[in-house]
Amino acid sequence: MGRKRGFDEATVLNVVRDQFWTTGFAGTSTYDLMEATGLGKGSIYKAFGNKHDLYVRVFSDYCRDLLAQAREQLQGSQEAVLPSPMARLERYFVALANTFADESPHRGCFLAKVTADRAGEDEKVAQTARLAFDDLAGVFAATIRDAQDAGEVADHVDSSALGYVLLSVIRGIDSIAKADVDGAILEQTVRSALALIPRANPPHLVI
Repeated sequence: MGRKRGFDEATVLNVVRDQFWTTGFAGTSTYDLMEATGLGKGSIYKAFGNKHDLYVRVFSDYCRDLLAQAREQLQGSQEAVLPSPMARLERYFVALANTFADESPHRGCFLAKVTADRAGEDEKVAQTARLAFDDLAGVFAATIRDAQDAGEVADHVDSSALGYVLLSVIRGIDSIAKADVDGAILEQTVRSALALIPRANPPHLVI
């Protein structure tokens, strides 16, 4: 029988993620991770591999959880009773804008931070980030298609392209929120972006 670990893996990974989130990959040493987690170097390496392995692990876990949250809020389950597709998009985007505005300090999204810090020089990070962005844009696109089926959005709209447009909007909100832009401005920005989506024409009344 394998020896039981003397620590909770999920707790350790959350601490490691927050350390990388705060100080970045280059600014975080193995000794920083040892101090943050309370684990020895040998325990960290045996459980998770080297610093890069651990960085990719917490980044991948974050991307997975971020995508799962988006799917839950925008798509839900077949049994769930959800607001209309456009109402779901508005609720999701406004909540994100408010979250970015209310952060103190403004550290933003871990996906955005890691992409900016490492994607240009780390192919593993770049691959993980690309997949996360594609998947998030895909969730947004699927919600737009739901809105088209519900008669809320015009049929001619390219849902896939719009999914990436919406992703770009929220990434931009994330970025400017770090400069302490007023939360009301951030919220109005996302509402305005959603309002620009072409709506379906109402049916003509036959008299």
